[in-house]
Amino acid sequence: MPPKKSLKIPPRALKRGAMLWSKEFTEGIAADMAEWADPAFMKLFMEFCYGGLYDRKVLPQKTRELCAVAACVMANAHPQLRTHVQAAWNCGATKREIMEVILQMATYCGMPYMLQCARVANGIFPDLKRGKKAGALPSGLKVKKTTAKKTRTKKAKVK
Repeated sequence: MPPKKSLKIPPRALKRGAMLWSKEFTEGIAADMAEWADPAFMKLFMEFCYGGLYDRKVLPQKTRELCAVAACVMANAHPQLRTHVQAAWNCGATKREIMEVILQMATYCGMPYMLQCARVANGIFPDLKRGKKAGALPSGLKVKKTTAKKTRTKKAKVK
C-alpha cells in the first residue's frame, strides 16, 4: 500500500482555522474529513468554509462566531457547538456573551434545545483560558496521529 500523500489544506483556510482554533485543530479536522470523504472534498470544504465564508471581512470575527453558536443551538448540533464556543472564545467573546446568545435561542427553538446546549457550553468554560488557544477536536473524532521516527545515534565511548 503506497504511503498517503500529505494533505494540502488551502493556505487561507489553514490561516483562518489556526486563528479560530489552532493549526493542529484545523489539520485534525482536515485529516478526519479526508479519511471519511476524500481529499478533494476536504479541500472544497476548507476553501468554502474556512478560507471563504469565515475569511470574509464584512462582520467582525467575534460576531460571526456568535452567529455560528446560535445556529448550532437551533440545529441542536453539539459537536459543532463545542467548536464554535471555542472559536467565539478565541475571538474575544466572554462567557456571558456566549451564554446570552444561547439563552436567546429559547425563543426560536424552544427550551429543550436551549437547555441542552447551555449545559454543553457551560461544560466547556472551565477549560478555556485567555491567551491559550482553545481547539480541542470534537469528541468522537478519530484522527490518527503521525509520529516522526527518531533516529538514534550511538555515542562513542570515551576511554
